[in-house]
Amino acid sequence: MDILSTVAPVTLQATPSRRRDFKDALGSAVTAATKGIFTHDVEVTLIWFIEEARRYQTHLVADLDNVLKPILDAVTGPEALLIDDNQIQSIKASWMTPGLHGAGFQLTFAALMREEYVSRQGLAFVEFSADRCYMLPGGLGEHAARFVASYRRMVGAYQDMLAAGIHEEVAQSVLPIARPFPRARLGRFPVRHHSEFAEPLA
Repeated sequence: MDILSTVAPVTLQATPSRRRDFKDALGSAVTAATKGIFTHDVEVTLIWFIEEARRYQTHLVADLDNVLKPILDAVTGPEALLIDDNQIQSIKASWMTPGLHGAGFQLTFAALMREEYVSRQGLAFVEFSADRCYMLPGGLGEHAARFVASYRRMVGAYQDMLAAGIHEEVAQSVLPIARPFPRARLGRFPVRHHSEFAEPLA
């Protein structure tokens, strides 16, 4: 997944209004151009296109680390590409002189697991504990209860193993392959507690 922008990135030192305008503009463009969201860990690569003279000869140009955060904030959330920026496992950042592309930046996302880019439409989460929420894809309808029941069995088996004294790294093997998210990081997403879903009839 590539994002190519002809707009120069803002920095953490920019005024709140400039950061907000940048976030709104980039976020809206990403929402319009994409339909999916990454649900597991990703690698992010940033290339900032900026004139060499400007980069080397002025103290007014921000460092790479200061332009990363505003960009990542703009592509995170229910209508964006990431559920939360803690999904970013690896970051590569560099700058180069503009070619035909001109000034701006290129941001590339690479999923670190297969099939971890899903439709954003209807995406929600089910909570089992404050630190363990799993995604519920949109469109499940009446089958959502079966989806949750499957999660419930796996989380229950994990908890039983911990109670029996089995080491956590071993017990984790029975958990869902879906990535868990802390409840505190899902503020803009619909979240329902697993107890709201009745156990489906066999």
